[in-house]
Amino acid sequence: MEGYRDDLWEKEKIIKKREDLYKRFKNFFVFDIETVPDSRMIDGISDPKVLKKIEEEGDDYFLPNHYHRVVTVSILCVKNLKDITFKTFISENEFKLLNQFWKEFKKAHSFVKTGNSKGAVSIFPVLITINGKSFDMPVIKLRSLKYAQDLDEKFFISIYLDRFDKWENSYPRYTLFHTQYHIDIPVDIFGRKISLKDMCYLCGIPVKTEGEGNLVKEYFMNGELEKIGRYCSEDVKATAMLFSYINTHFLQNSYLFPKIEDISDLNPQIKVL
Repeated sequence: MEGYRDDLWEKEKIIKKREDLYKRFKNFFVFDIETVPDSRMIDGISDPKVLKKIEEEGDDYFLPNHYHRVVTVSILCVKNLKDITFKTFISENEFKLLNQFWKEFKKAHSFVKTGNSKGAVSIFPVLITINGKSFDMPVIKLRSLKYAQDLDEKFFISIYLDRFDKWENSYPRYTLFHTQYHIDIPVDIFGRKISLKDMCYLCGIPVKTEGEGNLVKEYFMNGELEKIGRYCSEDVKATAMLFSYINTHFLQNSYLFPKIEDISDLNPQIKVL
């Protein structure tokens, strides 16, 4: 075509590029965890630097990731837009929670039968978090080490950890910072750490009626696990609504993700393990 230039980006070309890129993203795994200090590990290791910080700052000191004991996991899973589950698991047994997390991670994939295969992965889920690249996933991976021999879904842990180069366009490579299969909203969209509460305020999304994060330890010590579960569930629901809002208004609905009004009607199934 006379005068055609491949370096020009018309609206139609941009939209087509988006469609080609995003069409494989059909499953989404929105999640959050709540934790309390692992006092037994703190005492057992007796790291002088950590002990000094605890003595100086008390509960204001944010412990290194591996000292955080998981007490709640909340997951909102979307598969091909219509299949939506919203589950929250609470327990004093950390192994049960981590084992359940990896089971839910497996369920978030889509499978097809191929020949003699019981099922090949056809769609990998996109993880959606708030500061999940720096906290939630590092905590989950580190704490899973403690129970590695007994975890049921080790193959899917290995999928999460795979870093294949030659399959970059079709394999998730979750652990790479710039993977397209983990959208950490503050960092990946806004380029800095921002609280969920602040972002939701800017979007007019309601968040947090069940306490604050600094009360999780108190709730746990008092045996009020369901309060922690409701608190964590609110975070996940707000995260999903926030991503839906961004997808609608900033990303031109590039992702096959539910509308904000559909998410607002969801209620979690809260289960004690």
